[in-house]
Amino acid sequence: MIRRALPFLMPALLVAQAPKITFDATHVDFGRISPDKKVSHLYKVTNAGNAILSITNVRPACGCTSTVTGQWSVKPGESTQIEATFDPKGQRGIVRKSIVVVSNDPKSPETVLTFDAEVVQPIQPSKDNVFFDNVDRTGSASDQIRFASTDGNAVQLTGAQAPGALYLHLATRAEGKDAVLDLKLVGTEIPKGQDMGIEVVTVHTANPHLPVFRVNVQWQVKPSVVPDPPAVAWSEAKAGSDLKMDLTLTQASGKAFRVTNASSTNPLLRVEGVGASAASKQKLVIVFSAKARPGRYSEKVTILTDDPQRPSLEIPVYAVLK
Repeated sequence: MIRRALPFLMPALLVAQAPKITFDATHVDFGRISPDKKVSHLYKVTNAGNAILSITNVRPACGCTSTVTGQWSVKPGESTQIEATFDPKGQRGIVRKSIVVVSNDPKSPETVLTFDAEVVQPIQPSKDNVFFDNVDRTGSASDQIRFASTDGNAVQLTGAQAPGALYLHLATRAEGKDAVLDLKLVGTEIPKGQDMGIEVVTVHTANPHLPVFRVNVQWQVKPSVVPDPPAVAWSEAKAGSDLKMDLTLTQASGKAFRVTNASSTNPLLRVEGVGASAASKQKLVIVFSAKARPGRYSEKVTILTDDPQRPSLEIPVYAVLK
């Protein structure tokens, strides 16, 4: 009876044989590191199965991480190591990376190894972007960026420039071991007709490892003439008759102005009320002609004024005619 049972047990034993990949740890935290120092960690890999473990691929998530594998084939009960090296150059703040280990383990063909690090630059700016919203053209708006020392050495800013943006005034100063960049947007120096912009400020330091920082400055002036509504729309309107919508233009400072002209992207779209006497409010009417056929329209009306701060406005016009 025993001899007859053996042939049936052997295939079951063969099927049960398989490698099993295990790690002493799948995550490591490098903590705070400087950007000029590479760090490494050895992940211990053990074959806890009863067949040879084959590591077929090790894929780091980015070029800043390199790997070295000790053995690609691991016998049951034996171990090897995967070394991961992280180069923090060019990185800043908290960084999370991963490495995918591919093997012939039937239950875990891919294992993800991870690590964290906080890359601390010797100079840490308080922000990379500055926003100036609703700046009064008769006034100014100010902000500052602190360049903090994280290594105990004094931060020296040697200059800051924003080419072409003469209305953006920049000044640097020292505060203890930190340095401060003061930014001031002068409304009276912004060219007429220019209501918004994005400037790139280049900040130079005396640190050879971090010689340049770039800061984006986005700004928008408070409009002197405000449209109400800011866009005109007709939804599911019936074609075959004129569509009309009131439009009011208001001078924010209460000064009188005139609407001198108006044009549109569609000859079926016109503006009534152009040329009225100067006033702090101008009443206009946007008219979509009865000749317009059913369909969807996305047009634009351009209104010209004699207001020196806002000589033109663009009003989007949308219509769905049936």
